[in-house]
Amino acid sequence: MLRCRDPKYGFLTYKCPKCGEVKTIPLTCKSRICTSCGKKHADEWAEKLAKGLHDVLHRHMVFTRPEALRPILEKNHGLLRVLMDAVSQTMKRIIADRKKATPGVICVLHPYGKDLSLNPHVHVLATEGGLTKRNEWVNVNFFEYGKLRRTWQYELLTGIKANMPDAPETNQLIDNLFKTYENGFYVYAKKKLLNAKRAARYIGRYIRHPAIAESRITSFDEKANTVTFWYERNGKRIETTMPALEFIDKLVKLIPDKNFKLIRYYGVYSRKMRKKLHNTITALTRDIPSSPIEEPEPVTCSKCGTPMQLIGITRPT
Repeated sequence: MLRCRDPKYGFLTYKCPKCGEVKTIPLTCKSRICTSCGKKHADEWAEKLAKGLHDVLHRHMVFTRPEALRPILEKNHGLLRVLMDAVSQTMKRIIADRKKATPGVICVLHPYGKDLSLNPHVHVLATEGGLTKRNEWVNVNFFEYGKLRRTWQYELLTGIKANMPDAPETNQLIDNLFKTYENGFYVYAKKKLLNAKRAARYIGRYIRHPAIAESRITSFDEKANTVTFWYERNGKRIETTMPALEFIDKLVKLIPDKNFKLIRYYGVYSRKMRKKLHNTITALTRDIPSSPIEEPEPVTCSKCGTPMQLIGITRPT
């Protein structure tokens, strides 16, 4: 990430076939945590996602968990998978209870908060409806909020309990959370999104961006070896300064474990069902206009505007 866009570590060379103008573009690191590449990564993912979404109504939701579960999730990263699976089970139950149908659910784990502390929560893009066993698409555009919260609480706590050692302190914690949160765990579920492209771009802004944008890093004191950055909380701007190594440590801790998938697809969007049902759902929703996907713009010549040709890739030996 520190070498991103540094010509010393490689560059692409383009040449204009019309006027002969030559242009070099430094290679990027393509790291998700990079303050520059992370944004581009999110945009490219959103465009790719849009191509795979069915043109039906979607809703963006955010599933959160109580602060008391943070220590458990910090010690056992395997439970982060449980967090996402519990969201999927919640949406499946909500749709099945209303229309006995299977929805499409895309879960994205957002592991950090704006202050770079571990704060796992799940952003969700879900279809407002689902596919029945008779291959009929049915709409469900009303979610009973109280039931949604209680179902999410039940699925998450029972999932954690099933994946934790059978210990008195674990059982006590689960029981206390059921009693303390009688109305369930908080879910933000009010944002409706119409077409696939808009839905993908909207949620893409939230989920695959880097942990901190470069614009939020206000200064680096080389003499004191400290970094200063800001974040917002309850509408107020908060500025914090910390040693550079502590800042790097916070970023490194947010890198997911090897082979852990931050994005998971369920229901009609699961890999198994998506390929099988693509033609069926396309036919059922053909009356809804699809959203065009723009192709990335080519590198153009600054002198004559002609698309340039890639003639070489230079990397350090």
